Amino acid sequence: MIVSILGTRGGIGSTTLLSNLYQLMKEEGKNPHWLSLTAPFPPLFSQNNFNWEKIFSIKRNIPEFDRNKCNSCNECVLLCVYNAIEHSHDEYKIHSHLCNSCGLCISCCKQRALDFTLTDLGGIYTNPTLNNSLLKLVLNAQELISEWHISNIFNFLKKHISKNETCFIDISSGYKELWGEFFKLSDIVILYTDDTIVWDIIYQSLSQQQSTKLILTVTKSSYNEFIKSGYSYAIPVPYNKEIAISSIQGEIVKDLFFYNSLQSIKSIINEPVTK
Repeated sequence: MIVSILGTRGGIGSTTLLSNLYQLMKEEGKNPHWLSLTAPFPPLFSQNNFNWEKIFSIKRNIPEFDRNKCNSCNECVLLCVYNAIEHSHDEYKIHSHLCNSCGLCISCCKQRALDFTLTDLGGIYTNPTLNNSLLKLVLNAQELISEWHISNIFNFLKKHISKNETCFIDISSGYKELWGEFFKLSDIVILYTDDTIVWDIIYQSLSQQQSTKLILTVTKSSYNEFIKSGYSYAIPVPYNKEIAISSIQGEIVKDLFFYNSLQSIKSIINEPVTK
């Protein structure tokens, strides 16, 4: 089962919430998995250990030049709608983070100087000295995470973890253009927000179209606004200076209200998933 958390903005503690939920389930013998995509690896886990090993490579076919055949006609540069090909000082370079692997440059080259090459764009790493269930995504410099990456990652996870195991996915709040993929591919999405308008939009546009289970978690300070709007099922989660300090120092949050919120979320996760 894959559980993703989506925070509507930075600074509300979505990583703190999810990492403590992971720790709670681990202490109960559930043996959950964790994957950090773009979010920093939680201090609760990291312990400044750098012995990471790649267990899955993300690869894609990227065009490559044969310098012996290229006559510098520049047609590929002119036709590339993604501006992925750079021509400088009689040298051509294809930027993999911009390339969409459409193959137009290959088909337009009369000299047949271009062909696809399977290129490593990054991968998923684990740390045996910490815990093999802790994973993080590392992409090459300038490589931007996209729907294509998310699809490949979920395919890997479905093979890597068993159906009776749980994998928590953490991603930074600034990737809302990818939310559709998370709603489509996750078994459960925890939405963490302090904005009733954002929740209204998501509920109306996504929850009726997808079979993914949604868990609405809200900041304690905004909870009354959600109650007034009719969302009595929202789970309030406190986030304050003391909780933030505990998170930064890599400590388990000991706030009782916070712990009860985790228990409420955990009970929903443990309910049967129909997807």
